[in-house]
Amino acid sequence: MIEVRQFSPEAIKKAYDARSWIYSKTVARREHKNHLQAIDLANIQPGEKVLEVAVGPGLTFLELAKNVGKETRIYGIDLSLSMLQLTQEKMRQEGYFEFVLREADSRNLPFEDNSFDVLYNGYMLDLIPLAELPVVIDEFKRVLKPGGRLILLNMSKANEKTTIQEELYARLPGWVVLYFFGMCRPVLVERLVHESGMEEVSRTFLPGKIASEIVKAIKTGGL
Repeated sequence: MIEVRQFSPEAIKKAYDARSWIYSKTVARREHKNHLQAIDLANIQPGEKVLEVAVGPGLTFLELAKNVGKETRIYGIDLSLSMLQLTQEKMRQEGYFEFVLREADSRNLPFEDNSFDVLYNGYMLDLIPLAELPVVIDEFKRVLKPGGRLILLNMSKANEKTTIQEELYARLPGWVVLYFFGMCRPVLVERLVHESGMEEVSRTFLPGKIASEIVKAIKTGGL
């Protein structure tokens, strides 16, 4: 994997706030079929307690809510207030009112240990620095209940060979990477999930214009 391009948290937040509406109408819609496949693998049951980390414009959050049912509260976080506002509007428009949305960082989730049956995270780890990936995965594991399921959907690649996309990512001006790539580059996280102590780790590669991976794992035991 190549290293992510470095930007300040303020620059990242500003960029995602600025591109939230256009992202919801373009990239988010192209990614949606991959989200649906990942959600299907999650096998979410009505009444389960679900957290989505990085809700974006709310398309996936709504699908997760459909799986747990209108009477079950669902939880989500994002760094971008604009994304959270889009998600809130979408949920209310679709008649879903049992939800909690918070502005928060994935490295420090505002939830107790062993809280959730399912943690879903899509297209976020591909913009996290390499050194922070284990920290984020450990935090995901912390808030899952024993037996809880982790579902990760990321921009990825078939193997460890450097891709043309990675070469472009490394060479293009920073503002292009931030506003047009959204900082995202291909990642491979299956090994990192194994190393976190999660069990039954599996990877599904999704080729195509937005080549991606779905990594699923189960938390066993306590923390």
